[in-house]
Amino acid sequence: MKRIATLLAMVLGLALAQEVHLMWSGAITGPTSDAGKYYAQGVEDYCRYANAEGLTGGLKIVCETRDDQYNNANTQRNFEEALERGDPAFLGYSTGGTLQLKPLIQEVGMTFIPASYHIGNIDPPNNDYVFLPIASYSEQVIALLEYIAKEKPGAKVALAVHPSPFGRAPVPDAKKAAAQLGIKIVEVQEMTKGLDYTATLKRFANEGVEYIVYQNVAGPVATMVKDAKRLGLNIKHAGAHYAGGPDLLRLAGDAAEGFIWVTSYYMPDEDVPAAAFVRKLGKMYQRPADTLESVHYPSGMLAAAIAIEAIKRAHKAGKPVTGDAGRAAVYQQMLGLDFDPGLAVGPVTYSKTDHVGVDKLRVLKAQGGKFVPVSEPFQSKLFRKVHYGK
Repeated sequence: MKRIATLLAMVLGLALAQEVHLMWSGAITGPTSDAGKYYAQGVEDYCRYANAEGLTGGLKIVCETRDDQYNNANTQRNFEEALERGDPAFLGYSTGGTLQLKPLIQEVGMTFIPASYHIGNIDPPNNDYVFLPIASYSEQVIALLEYIAKEKPGAKVALAVHPSPFGRAPVPDAKKAAAQLGIKIVEVQEMTKGLDYTATLKRFANEGVEYIVYQNVAGPVATMVKDAKRLGLNIKHAGAHYAGGPDLLRLAGDAAEGFIWVTSYYMPDEDVPAAAFVRKLGKMYQRPADTLESVHYPSGMLAAAIAIEAIKRAHKAGKPVTGDAGRAAVYQQMLGLDFDPGLAVGPVTYSKTDHVGVDKLRVLKAQGGKFVPVSEPFQSKLFRKVHYGK
């Protein structure tokens, strides 16, 4: 009887818990959905886990994932719906959608956590309420250029980028960094959608390109890497967060061997608590193998964990967590957030002047069909020098 009463109390408590809605809007279908679909699953699963394990401070967090098809107009409609409902924070996705929303985000004071790591998201103007989960694309690409400069001083490099603000994001900082590193960026090529990059690769080879650095998602990168192998080109490949990882290995096979990659996340096969936690959740919620292997799955988890932690802390402080007052309370908690959800290579820390959560990266290399770290977690000092003048 005592056990039944306890279970009944738990059920009643859950039913009576205050509901707080949290929306994610991103590409489950359409362009870049090869990343977005896994990110959405990470958001959903961490939210379920947080509710089940009592990580919400007594609240019931209702997470909703919306497919905006990488369409900025759809993203804006979803954001406005969440705002009207009284959500205290919003999980975004694309670079274009985030940049377009920045003035409205600033006006309404909504904490906004995007999947886009474009440095422009947190640069002035209208940058008070946007928080990156991990280090920016600019820092990622500069970290790759630093690695290349050590491996091959004076190297000739081509940047192959997505034809969008996402793809172009790190280009200005990369050019400045290359000049200081003594390496040459021969060309910046936007990777238009296609099934064959033979002409582009032959041009790179004729220009003496020794490394291609990608700012893209894994699908088109895999195509170019396979084309380079088919052509027998002696060009090395490197990529920022969305360009590589187990997704690339699955798509490119042995053509990805030697690929240099940078991210803030652990690999699913590493013997560390973060990887074990991701595998645990994936199995708990019956996700397929490709989800568990994708780096975008823990990326979605981290975004949800950050928002839920800020909402929980605001609630524990006795503050409202919905409507205008709720948005203000959650934002104040974000400014002093310092916690480690165990999902990346460092803790999440924010302040009024630092809107990057996990501020460390690692360089990894594809070896024997998996990505192996070839550096310890670090910050790029050169990025801070070329972007902030520090």
